Amino acid sequence: MKKFATTVLSVAMIIGAMTGAAMATTTVKSNPRVAAAAKTKPRVVIIRADWCSACQKLDPTMMGLMQEYGNKLDFVMLDVSNEATTAQAAAKAKSLGLSRYFEANKKNTSTVAIFKGRKSVFKTMKNFNKADYVAAFNKALK
Repeated sequence: MKKFATTVLSVAMIIGAMTGAAMATTTVKSNPRVAAAAKTKPRVVIIRADWCSACQKLDPTMMGLMQEYGNKLDFVMLDVSNEATTAQAAAKAKSLGLSRYFEANKKNTSTVAIFKGRKSVFKTMKNFNKADYVAAFNKALK
């Protein structure tokens, strides 16, 4: 029961983060100044799945970092839990110019990458060390 509650909480936090991202996208489209600022933010791309134990272990770290860096970095969750979410993730990746990256990595759950523009500047998989992410995020922001 505890595992189920943790999973439900993780999913709820991810959905909340994705909803916030959707609202930010709407703001970006309606405000050219915000759009220009959003283009300059480094993008953190997370490939995850509900059934992935490494993803479940990484979720609390990422949620904390999303709260800490949410106004400085653009976080994108690509959920590959099932066929439907994978199709949605592929569409999202395509809309962001990340189709090649997604196709090459969609089977590598718990992968986190940072992009500056279209260039990948950091990539790791099954890494649970928060300090590594903090260092990479700070480097991407310079």
